[in-house]
Amino acid sequence: MTLSLLLLVCLVSLSATAFQCQIKSQIKGRLDHQFHTSTLFASNEYGTDSGGIQQILKKFGFAGRLVTLHHGDLSERPLPAELYNKGTWKLCLVKGLKLPSSSNADDAKPPLLQVLIMDADGLFAENKVVDIGSITFLWSDFYKSFQISTTDELVKTLESQYKEAIKSLQSNILTTEDAMQNLYNGRLANRSRPPTNRHHQALTKKQIPKIAAKYPQFNHLEELLRNLVKVGEDRSSRMVDSALAMDYLYTDFCREGDDEQLIRRVIAATVLTEDATSGGRFKRRSCQFVECSSILEDGVCESATFVNGGWIAQDPSVRAGTEGRKFAATTKQPKDVANSSPVMTAADERIAHRMECLAMGDVWKNDRSNNDDEENSLELDVREALSSMNLPLTADGATRALIQLGRWSQNDVENKNKKAKVIEPWSAEVIDAAQKLVSYRQKRQVEIASARKKSKEGKPYIVDGRVDLSTLPCVCVDAKRATFRDDSIGIRLRSSTGRKVTPASKWEVLIHIADVSNIYFDDNESQFKTLRQAAERRGQSRYDLPFGPLHLLPPKALSALALSTDGDSYNECVTVWAYIDERDGKLIEAGLERTIIGSPTALSFDDATNLLESDSQSVPKSLTNTRAIITIAERNLSLWSQRRQERSEAAQKREKRLATKELISKELRAAGNVARDDGVGGSFQRSRGHRLVDSSLDLYAVAIADLMKQKKKPVPRAAGSGADRGGRLSTAPLRRYIDGMCQRQAVAVLCGHGKPLSLEECKEASKLASRASDTVANLRSTKKRDGSTNNKQRGALHKVARHISSTGARKLKAVSSGHNNEVVILGTGAVARCRGVKGTLKGGEKLLIEVITIDPERGLLDVRLTS
Repeated sequence: MTLSLLLLVCLVSLSATAFQCQIKSQIKGRLDHQFHTSTLFASNEYGTDSGGIQQILKKFGFAGRLVTLHHGDLSERPLPAELYNKGTWKLCLVKGLKLPSSSNADDAKPPLLQVLIMDADGLFAENKVVDIGSITFLWSDFYKSFQISTTDELVKTLESQYKEAIKSLQSNILTTEDAMQNLYNGRLANRSRPPTNRHHQALTKKQIPKIAAKYPQFNHLEELLRNLVKVGEDRSSRMVDSALAMDYLYTDFCREGDDEQLIRRVIAATVLTEDATSGGRFKRRSCQFVECSSILEDGVCESATFVNGGWIAQDPSVRAGTEGRKFAATTKQPKDVANSSPVMTAADERIAHRMECLAMGDVWKNDRSNNDDEENSLELDVREALSSMNLPLTADGATRALIQLGRWSQNDVENKNKKAKVIEPWSAEVIDAAQKLVSYRQKRQVEIASARKKSKEGKPYIVDGRVDLSTLPCVCVDAKRATFRDDSIGIRLRSSTGRKVTPASKWEVLIHIADVSNIYFDDNESQFKTLRQAAERRGQSRYDLPFGPLHLLPPKALSALALSTDGDSYNECVTVWAYIDERDGKLIEAGLERTIIGSPTALSFDDATNLLESDSQSVPKSLTNTRAIITIAERNLSLWSQRRQERSEAAQKREKRLATKELISKELRAAGNVARDDGVGGSFQRSRGHRLVDSSLDLYAVAIADLMKQKKKPVPRAAGSGADRGGRLSTAPLRRYIDGMCQRQAVAVLCGHGKPLSLEECKEASKLASRASDTVANLRSTKKRDGSTNNKQRGALHKVARHISSTGARKLKAVSSGHNNEVVILGTGAVARCRGVKGTLKGGEKLLIEVITIDPERGLLDVRLTS
């Protein structure tokens, strides 16, 4: 009896203990469920209770973008990250994790992030709590590259390098279009790749509901997996980030942990953000919450795992179709009174530019035997825009679209008592402004002539403080087909200026550039505001279109601004004078003046070359002075150019690029390219006439850059025209918007005429110019990708095929063009890309290649490097 009672008591006690354990377990389970711990995911075939969701992501190849943050580590070593804020990005430091106050058992809400945000001045100043959706990219690899031990050291390092990055962007704008297009192409190519290895299975949309249904928080898991399927697994991912973009923007090596790496990363983040707005290639994808671990007593999440974000390459058809439809809708919006055109986005401007090229006869022909399929050869955004506007997919349709948009205009013109419709590639307001400019220039001619008569002897300053150089002869050397001349060369005795004359030389070289600065001053009352806006929109002239050039401004305006070679005309110029030591080429002194010059003698490049190479006795008397001017100028400029190449790395690099370009041009002429003196169609030449003009414009740009640097004033620069590349400033104001803005700044700062541009205004001008040039570059790269083969290339391929057939030798000599892995086969002019080459081949490098495949009719040529 006693034994039975004892056994009964023990059983009751054990049952009570088991019940208590069960209750505790249930309570713990509810608490864990409430705080979204990893135990809320049941054990199954895809993973275990600890980290089950992570196991699923790893199984399907998403491990590469998983990032786990630990609150304890963040408090001691904050992690840099890119924060998205109102269309731009800011650098921030993630300092901790915190659960939202509204967390409950039915939600799987991600923890909030405690961050320190950098302000516009490059200082970490604002503490804030943000959600994970505000973070674009976590720099998870930061501490692997940089040995930084304290938070203060981290803050100082990032602040200083961020400021250096901004300075770098201001002083030398990168040519980003090609880099971003290559990055975009690479991400799209990833879609066709197989999974990384056999252990990683391809996740499909059909699998997602079945996988998610096995978890309590199936909604969270299903949403996460669906988002990841759109991105793609690690190896086939369409995601990009600042770390990846950095490799495409910079081709030279940068050691891990160097400050330069931080500068490049900041620049890459900036470029990606801007490209998403202007280029439309990438769309922001924020970081995504995966799971978090147990909760500390103060409501802080101990650790949390996220899928790192970045930028996703948009599908070309979706992107182009959407932008085309938006463009069509834009044409129906109310027009801006000042511009006579609706407000347009960067994508709209790109489509408008493509339409302008189409209207001027440019098409994107694919390599088809049937060339009648013109509709399919158009870019999708243009095709979608024209279709949405119910217009034909032809040059005429593009013209009508541009007229409807207000970008182009149509006028009735009487010719021999008959009315004809004339299409102008500018709006009616721009045409009217051009006519007003013509009237203004005619009025100025009268004013200048009258002022010259009234000016006193020994006082050459006339009309707005311009220096009268109209009695000094000058020479304008340009291409035979040049319509608008904007530069001229002259000389004057140093003694005539009152400046000190030394044994170094008695001459000053004068380089005159047509003065267009008046139309670029942004006074709201300026009568030239419409022309400035038109130049800003177009950005640069195009001379490679089938129906003719597409100028920066209407021909009437350009004719009024250009240098007139009529004997009775006066020209307003911005002149650089340079005093060069004729013993060693040293630039002793230089300055800038607003001047009046007479009509220059017009010579072609061939004419100038013949004069320089001819004997003085054989030169006609009418050209004796002309020959003397260009001979003295050439002697001085050649010495200066030679000295600069010996001392300037930028000049050496530029010389190599030009030499390569000349070599490639010679080889392309072997393929049937027409030899022209203006560089069109790859017909690049460097005769003595070309070198004379080239060195004079180089000197002009260098002198202005040095003078502006002495004044410590900013200068608007075009993409790729930085001092490290020997880029030019203000030398082609009739062809490039940025050169007009630069001339305006130089005149304001160095001549005291008008209000100088601020740093922000210079940056804005540079961005506008870069956007215009990127639009052209984007169009050209699109045409390069269509697989078309022109007749010249096809003829060159036939030469290669005949050579192989007759000799049996498939190894041929070639030279690198300097464009990626492109080479030109010597003696034929055939262009090909080398297989198996990583990066860019050095321009002008002589190579031995082996022909793998050649089919002239189909335009196929595959080659590889050999020895």
